[in-house]
Amino acid sequence: MKTSIALTLGSGVFAVLLGAYLFAYATTVRDPVEWKDGDVIVQDSKVENILPLFAAEGGFTHVGVVEARPEGAVVIEAADKVVETPMHSFLARSEDGAFAVYRLNGLTPEQGKSVVAAARRQIGKPNDFFLRRSWEQLYSSELVRLAFSDVGVEVGRPQKMSRVADDLGVVRSHFMREWSTNEDCQRRKLTQEQCWQQLTKQEVVTPSSIVNDNRMTKVFEVAKAEKKGFTLSRANEKADPAPAP
Repeated sequence: MKTSIALTLGSGVFAVLLGAYLFAYATTVRDPVEWKDGDVIVQDSKVENILPLFAAEGGFTHVGVVEARPEGAVVIEAADKVVETPMHSFLARSEDGAFAVYRLNGLTPEQGKSVVAAARRQIGKPNDFFLRRSWEQLYSSELVRLAFSDVGVEVGRPQKMSRVADDLGVVRSHFMREWSTNEDCQRRKLTQEQCWQQLTKQEVVTPSSIVNDNRMTKVFEVAKAEKKGFTLSRANEKADPAPAP
């Protein structure tokens, strides 16, 4: 009888301890990927007060550089200004929880640290609403491009704004609300229409052009919402090449 009671009590204690462990495991924040310095992370986010141009390509609209730390990764990003953001805070802003992580092929740990250091040197610089070609104000993909240029790698493809999107109507509407603060237009004493025409001719680098660089490999993704919900996929293996003829 005593043995039976002891076994029952022992089983109950074990069940309680197991339940506590499983609950703690389920509620512990775990990194979705083993971060490396210089990883590139993209999301849809409203942190940037910039022209709604990047969504035109259908990809993610905001990008940052990852710094791996023992106490937790951070993202160097151009929000209202260039800042360091804890990874959990960055991911919490992702629209529908979607984001993707990319890694430059062949990037050494030393180069990764150099990319992070280059991004860190820009901390405090204001966001560039007008996407100008200037290192004094930076938008998100411009920051990433600048950081990688420090190790001699040019990621992303500059292209005229008019080529990024076929329809710039939404961009124009957004621009018109702020055009009078454009320093270039004010200095040249341009009218609103002249200022707009100048804007459409300038070159920009989009987040999509950075992560679609053929030297970038996607290592993790939480896909955007679809009719059947989210899909979670690790994509660190590229498709097998076609057999030789």
